[in-house]
Amino acid sequence: MFGVILDKKLSSLSGEVLDYGNQTVERIDYSVNSFIDENIIFAREIIEKTSQVNEASYRLEQECLKILGLHQPVGKDLRTGAALLRTAIELERINILAAYISRHAIDLKQKESKLHKPPHLLFMSQNVQGMLKDGMGALINKDIQLLKRCTKNYVTIQDLYNQMFAEYDEETSGLPTTYLMLVGRNLLSMGHHVMGMADRIAYMIVGKQVMHHKVFYNVLMK
Repeated sequence: MFGVILDKKLSSLSGEVLDYGNQTVERIDYSVNSFIDENIIFAREIIEKTSQVNEASYRLEQECLKILGLHQPVGKDLRTGAALLRTAIELERINILAAYISRHAIDLKQKESKLHKPPHLLFMSQNVQGMLKDGMGALINKDIQLLKRCTKNYVTIQDLYNQMFAEYDEETSGLPTTYLMLVGRNLLSMGHHVMGMADRIAYMIVGKQVMHHKVFYNVLMK
């Protein structure tokens, strides 16, 4: 009886976390486009809604803690609860970074400076969104193949950031160009947070701590 109740609660919570993840993907897209297109209407909307959006994260965290505290799950149920909790926390941090990017968009627009937006930013954004979608898919479906693809995309994001840094760093004495690096760094940090949630998702699926261990390369990177 208690097992059935626990399963229902975890399933319901998984659906809510998935909705929150999909909302986060949209906010990443809007924030980066607001910077590229210098659309301060989008940028302000992202910033204004950040507090409201992250209230969902607080509620999800509390629900996870209630399940873990009241039901005291073990085995796969405990790993699932821990993965959902870590995912909610990392999604909150990603949403905050999206607000930072929108802030950069507003600041750049107010300076009325012309700035070429290299394609690196759009490609980084697309890869972060892809990572997040694959990570959420792996969480809901316990799919190790999706998690492999998710983690491999982080290397692509790093490469894009390094390429952009090498190309534009010599010009960062000019403040407008600095915004490119700040936005790129925010996107790189988003990828890092997705890797953080992937850590717990991998543990949920295979029952081993793999992300910061040599097993990571054997299980996920092949």
